[in-house]
Amino acid sequence: MNFTFEPAMAVTQHCVRHRFRYATCKTCAGECPAQVFSPIEGGMHIDASTCIQCGNCLFVCPAEAISGLSPATRHYCGDTLVGPFSGQPPTVNELLLWHREYEIRFVALSPEQNELWLLAIARLNLVLKAYGEATWGIKPPDVVPINLARRSLFHVPREHVHTATVRPGIRRVRQYFADQSEAALSIDASRCVMCSACWRACPEKALRFDAGAFILDAAACTGCGGCTAVCLHQAIKLEKRRGLSAIKRLSARERTCRSCHRAFWALEPDAEHCYLCKHHAHGMRS
Repeated sequence: MNFTFEPAMAVTQHCVRHRFRYATCKTCAGECPAQVFSPIEGGMHIDASTCIQCGNCLFVCPAEAISGLSPATRHYCGDTLVGPFSGQPPTVNELLLWHREYEIRFVALSPEQNELWLLAIARLNLVLKAYGEATWGIKPPDVVPINLARRSLFHVPREHVHTATVRPGIRRVRQYFADQSEAALSIDASRCVMCSACWRACPEKALRFDAGAFILDAAACTGCGGCTAVCLHQAIKLEKRRGLSAIKRLSARERTCRSCHRAFWALEPDAEHCYLCKHHAHGMRS
């Protein structure tokens, strides 16, 4: 007899809290209705015994670090999601993927029995409206006739109804809505010392240095906060909010330090001393 076992639920080493000591991300904990996740120093504790298998955490984790879970299976007919519906409504990101991949535009549900789903659709429509996309509508559910004279009473087939899942990931959302962003990046040029820690830490290349310019690409940012966790000078500000994406290019100049005569990069055009000499008690270093 062969036994197969599903992989255990886990938070992998891709989690930003595993990678960076001072990371503060707790997106999965904030989304989970069953309080499965608890932030701890250096990671995230999981109580898998309380998990209700909704899979919502898969669609909000900025590092796509959660394993051992599968997204919920949904039912659809044409451009409409139909029942049966899960007790826990989907996240906006999951619905955005249904919007793009399956061109869903309606939900057939009974409002008095699916209040949480109505709230989820309302949140989705706010985002779609901001994105300039067609919003979703609500349809009354179809009444399926049942033949009481046959055993089909126990299984009523529904023609043209299909089941599917969407592959989770904020990166996929970013690809489908490349002109939008879920995070706003900014930098304080007076604090930044061009140490390169932030763009080395960013797995999405939302921060990068190229051809003498410090580039902040909000469309690629998933909001993990790794950049702010490694910035010792608190020069980077990350705000999680949806809106039009923008690419900021900050010109950097290669300068020669007046004290140690070594080359360094600076965002401030009038910088005369490298970071070490600037903060040295005597304005110099060996």
